[in-house]
This record gives sequence, structure tokens and C-alpha cells, in this order.
Amino acid sequence: MPYKIRSLWFFILLLFLIGWGRTSAAASSQPPFPNQIQAVSAAAHWLVTTHQNSDGGYSSFSTGANIAPSDISGTLDAILALGSAGYDVRLPYPGHTASPVDFLAANRDALLTYAQQDGSSAGKLILGLLATHQDPRTFAGHDFVALLEEQLDSQGSYNSSTPYQQALAILGLSGAKVTIPDTALLWLADRQSQENGLAGSWDDGFGTNGNSDATALSIMALIAGGMPSDDPIIEDALAFLAATQTESGGWEYGPGFGANANSTGLVIQALHAAGLRFTDPAGAWRPADISPLDYLLNSQSGSGAFTIDFGSGPVDDFYATVQALPALAGQSWPLKSHRLAVQMAVSCLQTLQDPATGGWESFAGFGVDAGGTSRAIQALAAAGENPTDYVVNGINAVQALENLTPDYVAAGRGGRVGTIMQGVAAAGGNITDFAGLDLYLTLTSHISPTGELDDTSFGVFSHSRALLGAIAAGYGDEAALEPAIGFLLAAAVDYDWGGADSNGIALQVLGPLNLAQPEMLKPIRASQLADGGWGYDVTSPSSTAEVVRGLIAVGENPFTPAWSVIMDGRLVNPAQAVLAAQGENGCWPNLYGPGDDPFATTDGILLLTSQPRVWGAAAPTAIEPISAEATPLPTATAETIAETAPTTVPEATAPTTITTTEPAPGRPTPTPVSDDVAAEAGSGRSRTWIIVLVVFLAAGGVGAYLAYNRK
Repeated sequence: MPYKIRSLWFFILLLFLIGWGRTSAAASSQPPFPNQIQAVSAAAHWLVTTHQNSDGGYSSFSTGANIAPSDISGTLDAILALGSAGYDVRLPYPGHTASPVDFLAANRDALLTYAQQDGSSAGKLILGLLATHQDPRTFAGHDFVALLEEQLDSQGSYNSSTPYQQALAILGLSGAKVTIPDTALLWLADRQSQENGLAGSWDDGFGTNGNSDATALSIMALIAGGMPSDDPIIEDALAFLAATQTESGGWEYGPGFGANANSTGLVIQALHAAGLRFTDPAGAWRPADISPLDYLLNSQSGSGAFTIDFGSGPVDDFYATVQALPALAGQSWPLKSHRLAVQMAVSCLQTLQDPATGGWESFAGFGVDAGGTSRAIQALAAAGENPTDYVVNGINAVQALENLTPDYVAAGRGGRVGTIMQGVAAAGGNITDFAGLDLYLTLTSHISPTGELDDTSFGVFSHSRALLGAIAAGYGDEAALEPAIGFLLAAAVDYDWGGADSNGIALQVLGPLNLAQPEMLKPIRASQLADGGWGYDVTSPSSTAEVVRGLIAVGENPFTPAWSVIMDGRLVNPAQAVLAAQGENGCWPNLYGPGDDPFATTDGILLLTSQPRVWGAAAPTAIEPISAEATPLPTATAETIAETAPTTVPEATAPTTITTTEPAPGRPTPTPVSDDVAAEAGSGRSRTWIIVLVVFLAAGGVGAYLAYNRK
């Protein structure tokens, strides 16, 4: 069968799956989960537990795990959904032996074939790799960014035939920090409709005019490509979406299709990309006093999935869920990649290296010292760099540390020694013979009769730094350190060491020693700021890094919904809070003066290179329905997170004694609700002829699709 005919048949199948068969406007009147955080978590768990194949991949339009072979496109759909929710898909889900990244890595040839199909495939692949914190320029031995750039033709098209395809290509390259040529943006902008009643929209390229999906994706792509959100092209597109929002709060695939979770999800992502607020009860985007987010929450079933309705009532659906989940988490494309942010930060950190000594300052303007140099070495090593490659004036970073260490150590106590030990250990140096010192013996010489390793008049931070140095160097279980560990444990008041920094670094010490307790998480959760991080009034990269690394040390995953806050309908985790403060040059700015802050920059790198050892908290369960007339529950706010976020349950292998299995404080354990509780949705069309037509077209489409994939 010719390629175009196969593509048309497949599109017809796709159209019915995402149009006629999607969630209708009359979604369930009551959300099955008490807040947005638990709704996101439930959807993510449903995807993995019911649809991930044993090889770690997913099949397109999956009907269940291991029913159909995994493919690249379906796996990328799942990766983008799970990555939007903050889950690290490099990690296997509990009870699974492979992750989605494992599947991609094991199919390098199929990846290349997929990326070569057209610009949208390559763009989608790059978006997925960024969501997994992989480098799309090197993954599986291929440079997918260069491959996509090579597809640009003289007209500005990335081998694209539709606006949707062009938008995906632009989004992928934008996420990879590629400057988008004006011709590529113009190719997309020129296809915006000016027709009366459709003005501001894009079509899907297959005859559906006024297509909300293509319009939403085009908005995201143009903004990501550098077009300001107040450009008339964007404003016209937003005006079209405002005019076509249904009374249900959602959007249709096209005129007459009926609102659905897929289209509504893409539009929500576009609204976030444009910086628009739509969760304010007194604000815009609320026809019949129902917001787009309300519609989406009402479209979720008690299993966590989003549903489609072919005429016989709503059923859980893979494709509806992967398209709705990013919007439910409040994320637009492209997602910010930890990997690329670290690469930028490392490049900027190199510019802060002192040209005379080869070292770094601890704080901007305070002079080069061994402490700042050790921190830079730790950050470089965490980023996969060799610190000895960073050479100025004939002195590499490790040599600079060795030169600066004697004076630095002589002027302090155990905290300074511990800082040096961490840098030496990160660089693979000799702890017992560095700069003429046996650093471990020097450290233990500072233990006081009461067990203190440093002055604790203002807290245990320096004391904990000393212990971290010993742990990094492999001395954590030495009997000589038992008094110091005992002092740290005794210094807490109600499991609180007096601030986010001290609490975070204490957990970094106690986690590897299996001495952490569940109650130690309470002051950390209570001190989380409304913007998702930790610090004083605003998120500090340093304070947040200490907490994040501490949480990981005790078996938590701080990037999942359980440790996120909600800001204007967006889930914001600690990493996202820190990424929002990163400068254009890659460094984090000095919060207390001019210039870049080496302390915050090294901490930013250490935070973003930290990888949890566990997938995340257990799946939440749905609440019992109240009544068919119940109004949608309000969206959770930052103030409610401490009471509603599910508590993470570390896996048995995590080096910690925390084994909390209780529900979040203040909330009784909810009970599941069956799928048939949701109100049956209908678009007013005759169900019989829809079913017949869908079955007929699906049969032809599946046959064509399978024939195409055998080629």
C-alpha cells in the first residue's frame, strides 16, 4: 500500500480515537481525587502498572501491558507524561526490571529510523530524551538534534506537512537550546487561519479546520521558538481558544466533536506556555464557572486514568491519559532538562575559575579558597567531568585544591576538613595523604569531649559537613566518629535541627548510616516555601540542594508530586523551583549582591545531578463520591500541600530506617471508587452508528498500520 494511503488510514483511526471517541463534555461531576497532586500521582501509577511492557516500553494506543509490542512512539508518549509529573523514568518502577529509558537504549537502530521519518518524529524524540534528562546529541550514539536540523528545507519546513508536525520539530529543537530560524517560525505562522470564525486557529492538516490540538501545539512552539506571548499571532490564537471553549470548561478536537481530555490537556499546556492564569475563581477561562482544570479533574476515573467514550460509557484509555497528564501537572513543552541545565552551569562555572590560582571562591567577592575549590570539584565530578581537565595558568582544579588546603584547614575545625575530604573523594584523591595531611586523622583530632567536630553555637551545619566528609571518604562507620554522630542525633529538638539547611545536611549524614526516622521529614515539609523550594522567603539553590540531597539520602524522591507545591495550577517540585532561578549564562545569580554566585551554582549542579534511588510514593486511592450534584473540589494550594501530599514510602533497599506507610497527616485513608461511579458522558450523537463506523475504520486503520510497520 502506498505510504500516503497508509498514512491516511492511520490518521482516520487516530482521528476517531482522539476525536469522536474521546471524553465528552459531560464528565464526572465530582473529581475522584481530593487534589491535583494526588490526581497526578494516580494517573502516573495507572500508566505504569497497567500499560508498561516487561521490556520497559509502551505500545502506541496501548490496550494493556504486554498485549502489543513496545514501540518508540508509544514509549515517548509515556515518557513525556511521566516526566511532566516529575517521575524519573530512568528508574524501573517497583517490581519491574526495566525502565522506559532502558527500552530506548536497547533499540538504538529503531530510534534512528523513527527520527528519520520526519521532523515531528525527531522533535518528539528529542522532547522525550530531555524529559528523561538524557543528552539528545549523544544518546544511543546518535546526534538527534543535528539529524533534525538537517531536515530543514529552504521553505522553513522540518520535513513537515502539517502545522502539528512543524510545531513538534520546533519544540524539540527549542528544548535542546537551538535557535529556531525565522523561516521555520514563519512557515508555521503563515498557516494560521484568517478565515471568519476560524481566525487565529490552525488546522490538523487532514481537513479538520479550527483544530484546537494543532492550535495549542503551535502556540507552545512559537513561544518556545522566541515569539513573545503578546505577538498578534499568539493573541489571535488565544482569542480563538477563548471563543471555542465549551460550557464544560474543556475544548473539542474540532467543531462538533465534543469536549475531551486530550484536546483540553493540550490547550491547558498552551495557556501555561503563554503565562495565563485560569485557576482564579474570579478570573477568565471559566464558562459556567468551570475552569479547564476542573474539566480535566472531572474527566479522570477512580483508577487514575482518563477516559474515552465510544458511546457505551467512559472507559480508561492510555492515549487520553498520556495527553492529559502533562496538563494535569501544569507543564508545557518543552520540559526543562536537568542535563542541559547542568551543562550550562558547568560552562559558566568554568568562567569563575580564578586565572591565578586555578581555584574558586566560596562566595562572590570573598576571595578564592579551598572550600570553594572543593565545592567546584564536587560539582564537576557530579556532572561527569574530570576536574583535572579544568586547567588555568598550568594549574588544574585538584592541584589548586592541594595548594589552598593547608591554610584553609589551619584556620578552622572539622567542618573545613570535611569539606576538603568531599572534594578529594570526588576527584578520586588520597584522603590519607593530601597536601601533606592525613585528612581523616586531622578530622578526628577536632572531636571535642562532647562529640562536636566544629562550633555548634549557631547550629550543626559545620558539624554535619565534617561527618559528610568522613562518609564520602568511606569512614562513616568508624568507631571514632560515634560520639560525633550521637551529638548530631541529640542536637535535634522534635527532630528539627533548626532550619532547612541544617535539616537537609543532617539527613545526608543519617541516611547512609541507617539512622533516619520518619518524623525527621516533618520539619522539612513544614518549611517548604510556596514556590516549591527552601530558603528564606524565596527559594535558595543552596538550601534547596541541601534538602533535596538529604531527602534522597533517606530514600525519598523529592521530584515527584509528593514533594511538589501548586502554583496557579502547576505542580512545582524543588528542582523546578531552582531551575526557574538559573541565569541565562548558566550560573545562579548572587542573591545578595552583583554577579554570579559560585556557591549557589555548585549547589545547583549538585541538586540537578542528584538521582533518586526510588521511583516515588505509593499510588493514592480515589475518594468516595458525594453526589451527582457535587461541585468540583477546589484546586489545592501551596498552603494545603503539607496536609494532602502522599507520604513517600522508601523501598526496602534504600539505606534508611524510614518505613512510613501512614496516609498524609490530617487526611483519613480514602477508599477506592469503582469506574462505574463516574457519570456517563454522551455527546448527543447516535451511539450505534458511531460504534459501527469506528469499528469499520479501526479495522482498516489497524490493518494498514500493521502493514506499514512491517515495512
